Amino acid sequence: MFIRTLLFAAGLAALTGVSADAQHFGGHVELQNIQREGDLEVIAGSAEISGVVGGNLEIFAGSIEAQVDVGGDTHLAGGNVEISGTTRGDAEIGGGAVDVAMDIDGDADIGGGFVNYSGTIGGELDIAAGRFVLSEQSVITRTANISGKEVILSGRFLSNLEVFAEEVEISGQIAGDADIEARRLAIQPGAVIDGRLVYRGPAEPDIAADAVITGGVEYTFSDVDIEWDGTHFNFADLDLDIIPATPFFIAAGIAFDFILGVLALLLMPRGVARVSRKFRERPLLAPLVGLFLFPMGWVMLLVAGIVLLAITLVGIILIPFWVTFALLVLMLAYPLGVIAVSDFFLSRTGIRQIGTGIRMLGLLIVLILVAALCVVPPLAVIAGIILSWIGLGSWAFAAFGSKGEGPVDPAPAGGTTSTTAAV
Repeated sequence: MFIRTLLFAAGLAALTGVSADAQHFGGHVELQNIQREGDLEVIAGSAEISGVVGGNLEIFAGSIEAQVDVGGDTHLAGGNVEISGTTRGDAEIGGGAVDVAMDIDGDADIGGGFVNYSGTIGGELDIAAGRFVLSEQSVITRTANISGKEVILSGRFLSNLEVFAEEVEISGQIAGDADIEARRLAIQPGAVIDGRLVYRGPAEPDIAADAVITGGVEYTFSDVDIEWDGTHFNFADLDLDIIPATPFFIAAGIAFDFILGVLALLLMPRGVARVSRKFRERPLLAPLVGLFLFPMGWVMLLVAGIVLLAITLVGIILIPFWVTFALLVLMLAYPLGVIAVSDFFLSRTGIRQIGTGIRMLGLLIVLILVAALCVVPPLAVIAGIILSWIGLGSWAFAAFGSKGEGPVDPAPAGGTTSTTAAV
């Protein structure tokens, strides 16, 4: 999958519009002890970064490990995120598992399944997490809004605190008021709330005898309903602008498939021409064969190939290559289908021969047209699936069908028939 990751990252990188020296992409990106004056953008399968970034830091990767001092804002999105250091601006961090040990001068928006934070935040804090743990050394200067299933707060809050969660445990210090709605609230020994505690839940809070609540406790019965709608738990909005908007990914998809199609045209031009010709010969049968091959037939062939190779000791070594080839077939199915359809219509416009350059142009045009269907997502999905069927079916005919060659492209009506071979 490294090739797919690299090509997709290349497509993303082609769309960012920043200078090449401020941008890194790939399957794995490792930048150690860097000293960069401007912004840094990284798009990768995994990223390891350390050093100094004078401007903004933006990382979009499956796995992120960073130890950096950032002069501007920090924007991170990944499956697993571990970051330490400082940031002079705001921080927006999202991921599955998020571990942040960073001093943030501005505001912090953090979201994830499991979130741990240790450090000082000079602005406001907004958290949405399945489980959130605030370390004892942490200091939150301004208002904090926290939503989650389980919230454990051991640090210091210099202003007000709002929490909405299933379970809340407080053992730290709160200089302002605490407004908490939860199914269970436990104020641990040594906890200090200088303001007033307002609590709503199905049972009264569990307050340790030596906990200090200066402003008193106001309890209201409430049947707490925890609801997650993808961006916030009920009232606590989490403004995460890390992940690009949908049009960005649509454009990245176009770039990825175009790069893949161009590589196919450059590396096997005769093979691609043969695939296109087989579709023109069987425009109805090719997608039906592709319907069988995608995905049922593909899975059957993949498994059958693995079983046959596993029978012998030498074959076992070849299994990874077989799996890689099978994945490559799936990756190429869509761009090959796009090229085949493009050739199908180009051949009816009077073009006598369809060269590589024309095929590239046709590939790009059809990709953009299909992407335009995303205004009605089901149509875009259906078009993509059908084009994949066409690609797989035509490829099957080209690989296993008759090797007899026909004309590359039919001549226009009334013209002389071209005798140039298709492949």
